[in-house]
Amino acid sequence: MPRYLLVAGVDFGTSFTKVVLRDNNTPGQNAEVVTFPGHADGLLPSLVGIGRDCLLPPAAPGECAKVPYLKMLAAHVANGEAMDATHVRIPAALDALRRSRLDAELARELLAFYFAHVMAATEDFIRSRSPWRDFDFTPGNENDFLIYQLAVPTGLLADNGATERLFRDSFIAAHELRRGMDASMREATPQQLWSEQVAKVFAGDHAALESRFEWQCLLYPEVAAAVQTVFRTPNARDGLYITMDVGAGTVDLNAFLRFSGHANGGNAPRRLDYYSAIVCPLGVQNLNDPHRAVERRVENELMEELRMNLHALYLRAKRYQPNNGAPGTRTWDRASLFVFGGGSHHQGYRHNFSAGLSHAGIQEPQVHNLPSAQDLTRPRGVEFGRFAVAYGLSFFRPSLDHVRLPHELTPFRELYPESENEPPRQYGFNWDD
Repeated sequence: MPRYLLVAGVDFGTSFTKVVLRDNNTPGQNAEVVTFPGHADGLLPSLVGIGRDCLLPPAAPGECAKVPYLKMLAAHVANGEAMDATHVRIPAALDALRRSRLDAELARELLAFYFAHVMAATEDFIRSRSPWRDFDFTPGNENDFLIYQLAVPTGLLADNGATERLFRDSFIAAHELRRGMDASMREATPQQLWSEQVAKVFAGDHAALESRFEWQCLLYPEVAAAVQTVFRTPNARDGLYITMDVGAGTVDLNAFLRFSGHANGGNAPRRLDYYSAIVCPLGVQNLNDPHRAVERRVENELMEELRMNLHALYLRAKRYQPNNGAPGTRTWDRASLFVFGGGSHHQGYRHNFSAGLSHAGIQEPQVHNLPSAQDLTRPRGVEFGRFAVAYGLSFFRPSLDHVRLPHELTPFRELYPESENEPPRQYGFNWDD
């Protein structure tokens, strides 16, 4: 067994990127939020600068054109849209680069440039400010291992893998080129040179490259990453959950069952049954965009759409777990309701989370902030919910709790068919099960 098995959980957010490090070989040791040059709060802006014939990392000084919402642009491009056809306005400097390459190639280069700086800064943090300063970074050593795991904006990876492939390739290129990056994130890189370096990474046998990275630069669906936190925090409990992660670009809605298998003395492994999950483009940037790259939406209309999505989430979830029992004590009335994420401070989201579920049929829903994990060292003044996705991804993917997606589940009525002579079942899941 290696001395250290560090896993860097990378939450590439629409506005900010967060990284959490955990030594998976030392149970009980705190995980650590990575801090970045100029961003001691651990919130690194998710943008790339474009200067005269060069690319600039997030912390680079001076005025330059900036490409915000890179995650959203890349996801749209991966699915066949042109960069200038998305709802995100791109700067003229980026439009000029599009003349010499395909949009997918340019998106890969920009993502790889950004990820390479995140990796370089993470490794500098390990060397200089972490509990693992003696980590052995010698290539090929068998004493210490550092694994990167990235949350990707693919909902449930139901887009034929296009988004996953783009982010995976970009992440691999970043890992191959990270040692040449400036960890302080201040030096510009000639754009043409960077383009050639990225192309060189993929010049050989792509299958061999993928094989070499089988256990490195791993991906995980973003919508599922945050709920791993519900499994892993020491104060988590079994039961039904509905969560809302409010980001800048999207709102991730989840309805699921956490089951440890130990309530009645069983030894079954913990699992998470996804009853429903929806990713909707209703993030807080639509109401207040500091980059002025997204057209402002009318708040009432956006919130009405959010309530409709919550209603749809609940209806889908009831296919797998009906809401049985007396009003106020029914199955879903007892679910835990959590809101978190960078946009959750906007009261409209919290209010409409409650209102949407109430209208859908849940009795007097009580919405709470996601409880803080006690085993995470994070910057003061930054709430735990900002790091929830990265925290969940700091556990090595092969050891993450088993997630069963909706298409893998059997609807409740198929599991428990009712006969003509049998009265309706009063309970499905309940807190005493």
